[in-house]
Amino acid sequence: MAGAASEKSAKSAVISACKSFMRPLARFLVRNGIGFREFAEISKEAYVEVVSEDYGIRGRKTNISRAAVLTGLTRKEVSKIRRSLEAHCSELDSPIGRPAMVLDAWHHAEGFQSADGRPMDLTFDVGPISFCELSKVSGGDIPPRAMLKELIRAGSVIKMQDDKLRVVSRTFIPDTADPDSVQLAGQTIADLISTINHNLFSEKSSESILERRVYGEGLSAQDARKFRRFASIEAERVLEMLNDWITTQQAFGTNDDDQKRAFRLGLGVYVFESDSGNGKS
Repeated sequence: MAGAASEKSAKSAVISACKSFMRPLARFLVRNGIGFREFAEISKEAYVEVVSEDYGIRGRKTNISRAAVLTGLTRKEVSKIRRSLEAHCSELDSPIGRPAMVLDAWHHAEGFQSADGRPMDLTFDVGPISFCELSKVSGGDIPPRAMLKELIRAGSVIKMQDDKLRVVSRTFIPDTADPDSVQLAGQTIADLISTINHNLFSEKSSESILERRVYGEGLSAQDARKFRRFASIEAERVLEMLNDWITTQQAFGTNDDDQKRAFRLGLGVYVFESDSGNGKS
């Protein structure tokens, strides 16, 4: 009974931690046009990939039945995702977010293009070829007016002087961001979680990787501004010193015998702050 209680407590802690980091992650995804269905597919792929690589027996790849048990997916789903991973052809490239599906239908669905193949300007709800009809066939259960509002806000659709609607972009990204910056942000998040994961499950304390933070509560907005400036100056000094060290090693190499292994390494520094009244980051 004690073991079961301990396991339940550990699982509750993991779920609580997951809820904490899922909020900023969800914010990151929504701002970049990734809906829940796309996130669910990404999650499935990640689960299958991790279980397949990390939970095999005697160095072999995890079999489909065991992968299904560990991930909670069906054997059919596991097989399908594995084939996709092995073929390096992810289904996640398809625009399955609802707004993206509306835009795609506007460009491809029969009846919504002019004779030259371009998307037609549409009325909102007048006639059989209208935005409401387009939204019904591709927008799921999202009300057409709510869908239109999001597409206009994202800059994908504009309203003309005659009140007709014109699609001006085939992509839906609510808050535009530089693709390279988004890629870097993803790698930063992955690096931090990988380090935390390593430290939580490392068998020896000597194998842990540096992961520290300092924080305080009850500070003012003025304190936050001062801390940002102070932290930026001091952190920059440390980062420049470490960057010089890495550059030197890359230029001259080391005397280690373990030359066959190539490591990617570094140190990340970030400032965090939140409203202590609601805990939102």
